[in-house]
Amino acid sequence: MERIFEVVMIGNTAVGKTSMLAALSMELDSYNISGDVSLEPTTHEFRILNNQWTDMGRKIEAQEPFSPLEGGLAGQLDFVEHKFDFKVDGETEARVLFTDTRGGMTGDLDERLIQRVNEAFGVFCVVDASVLMECSDSTNERFNCPKVVKRLLKEVYTDGDDKQPKFVTFVLTKCEKYMATANDRQKLAEKFLTKYDNIVDMLCNVNWPRVYLVAIQTMGCVSFYKLNKEGLPMFRVLPETEFKSKDCAIPLVILLDSLIDEIENSKSIWVIILNLLGIGKNLRDYKERIWNSIEKPSLSERLV
Repeated sequence: MERIFEVVMIGNTAVGKTSMLAALSMELDSYNISGDVSLEPTTHEFRILNNQWTDMGRKIEAQEPFSPLEGGLAGQLDFVEHKFDFKVDGETEARVLFTDTRGGMTGDLDERLIQRVNEAFGVFCVVDASVLMECSDSTNERFNCPKVVKRLLKEVYTDGDDKQPKFVTFVLTKCEKYMATANDRQKLAEKFLTKYDNIVDMLCNVNWPRVYLVAIQTMGCVSFYKLNKEGLPMFRVLPETEFKSKDCAIPLVILLDSLIDEIENSKSIWVIILNLLGIGKNLRDYKERIWNSIEKPSLSERLV
């Protein structure tokens, strides 16, 4: 029987869910070694996403330094599933499904999204760091919708069906400006806790998941520079000398930690078989390869 470990992306329109997923997919190529341990995409949709991400990157690199950033990737459909095979020596040992969601589904508290999250293995909640840091509380509520996210997660974690996700990771995107120094990173983390502490407190008092906060620099070459006339952030392209670290794989490390914990501690027959096959060790090897390749410093904290 095939089991799929699903991770659902939540977050409002234009916070960077699809871009984060595309950036993560581009990172995977450098960790996959032929004939060894790998996590390989298997869906046609993901190849399309990779092509879109590559094209966008070329356009950004062609822009003049400090010129305004143009365009981005937009998620269009309610659910877009991207399946990966976890392989050892070319043989599939487990499957991971990243489910991208249309931003309006989170903002509208769509019942289909609640059901999907309830049955998932984990959740990536994507937050626009530039709005979080630069904008008013009302704009942050309209754009990142923390109150709606809290209601969504409360629905999931208090329904009593014991299918709750094993982890929730808050992923801060568009944060290049706020990652330059340790002091900047601390301010970013503190601002998140100021705006989202009610969610963290709620998750501490339910059938608890592991809760993480990470910040990723999806492009590594763009930065906030001003608010437009509507009070929303605008970005500019940085010169190559100011490129920041590549840390898009940190959410993947959290996922792998959760998979390892599930395989090594679960009492279900299916997972016991996986453990006997040694998949936990293979996942650990793959996780260590990724973690050792991430450029430091980065922002990654376990909150619960």
